[in-house]
Amino acid sequence: MPDQHTTAAVAPRDPLDAELEAYNRAFTELELPWHWDAATLRHLLSVAPDRDCVGAYVERNHAHLLRVYDKSFLRELVLSAKERHRA
Repeated sequence: MPDQHTTAAVAPRDPLDAELEAYNRAFTELELPWHWDAATLRHLLSVAPDRDCVGAYVERNHAHLLRVYDKSFLRELVLSAKERHRA
């Protein structure tokens, strides 16, 4: 009788998945209407100076926020929340 408990092969997890999940949880926590997918994060990593994905994203997609908030403030706010969700 064939084994009914065969396991399907599990695809290896993309190393960026945990980082992406932490970013999106941070956005939710901060009530930011942002959601990044893997392609967005990869693009930001490729264009962001010093890997400042948040700063690059704000400059390109929400520049109006920079009239009210300093880019470094927004970056640190998101990164702080992101680190809580990575733990």
